[in-house]
Amino acid sequence: MSGRKPRSVANPLESAITTPSERILKECHTLYVDSENGLVKIASSLGFRLLPPRKKIIVMIMGNHSAGKSSFINWYAEEHIQKAGVAIETQGFTFVTSGRKRESLTGNATLHLYPHFRPLLEFKGVMDYLSAEISTSKQKKFNLVTFVDTPGLVDGDMVYPFDVNSAITWLGEQADLVFVFFDPMGQALCKRTLNIVEKLSEKCGDKLLFYLSKADAAGNETDRQRVMMQIVQELCRRPGLNKCGFEMPTIYIPNPQR
Repeated sequence: MSGRKPRSVANPLESAITTPSERILKECHTLYVDSENGLVKIASSLGFRLLPPRKKIIVMIMGNHSAGKSSFINWYAEEHIQKAGVAIETQGFTFVTSGRKRESLTGNATLHLYPHFRPLLEFKGVMDYLSAEISTSKQKKFNLVTFVDTPGLVDGDMVYPFDVNSAITWLGEQADLVFVFFDPMGQALCKRTLNIVEKLSEKCGDKLLFYLSKADAAGNETDRQRVMMQIVQELCRRPGLNKCGFEMPTIYIPNPQR
């Protein structure tokens, strides 16, 4: 007889209320945290510290201010979680995810929830501008995703309370996907945004996805095409971004009043 521990059978009730994707992610996580034969315990016995994989896909959203980052998160979760407006509403980093009850967490509590991001402690000033919003929403695939809302980027005399370029670049490297939002209202060619995108492209270009947000505010089809051409031309002037097969879909949040 083999001494191998039999594989546990999934709870029928749990199988009925969870999707296959959720169960796969949970099983992958269990491989690491099993109290007897988990990879974390095995690594510890060998003198290594191993973190279990994240249970959800991390999607960082970046772009210039008023590009629609927070509005997109609110639309996806179908709940007003993040402030959205023309002004710079998001001044720090906010992890937005789903949970059993509505909660708002600050710096240290956020890192306790996301131990993979503890190196953020090394970025001076970031902890005071780090938070997490936990929503009970189960809309779309929100229960499988954690969004990272980032500060709106601007050029000129804007002073950030931390090294925003380095912090966003590091977070982008840790994320599974990076959505880059360009809005059509004249701020899309923000040099700070382009500089960060170029750095991320050098290190993890396969994660980057570009979108022209607020496409409904760009006028008619001719105006949208002109704006997209301007953005693409500016991006392609950067050696690290000049690639064939460049894609930038147009997106917008439907407004019933229009």
